[in-house]
Amino acid sequence: MLNTSVTMLHALREFALTGAYNLFLRLRRATQFILRPRAIGVRVIVQRGDEFLLVRHRGGKKPWGLPGGAIDRGEAPVEAARREAFEESGCSVKITGLHGVFHYFAHGLSDYIIVFTAVADSPPSPPRGDIEICDAQWFHADRLPTGIEAGSMRRIMEVRRGEHHLYRAW
Repeated sequence: MLNTSVTMLHALREFALTGAYNLFLRLRRATQFILRPRAIGVRVIVQRGDEFLLVRHRGGKKPWGLPGGAIDRGEAPVEAARREAFEESGCSVKITGLHGVFHYFAHGLSDYIIVFTAVADSPPSPPRGDIEICDAQWFHADRLPTGIEAGSMRRIMEVRRGEHHLYRAW
């Protein structure tokens, strides 16, 4: 009986967190449409041999993507990359290089994304009870998940082709 109650509470918490995250996404889109801010963020391509680390967001049509997020005020991009990789995947990383700088100018947005390459110093341990991220896993380059975000897929393919120091659309 106790085990069933714990399972029900866990399922209820996950349902509430997913609902809250999807509401946040809708509110963020509305705010971005009205205010049209300029954003600068980071993403991290973490490799382990032929495998890539991806995180799964609680919402969105394509929930799998590279770890990353916004650069905090006064924070260096490389530090933001390390922090975001750890916050979203639980994996500490060593930055190995700059993959490129990308822009996204759709839906009234003016976003710039600095993408770093890295290797893992520890295994992934996704956050529990996080409102944004619900999973982090290694995927072989030939077996990426079906729900991967298009920009993340392009960045992985660029790394596989040996491309770096790029500037192009996300």
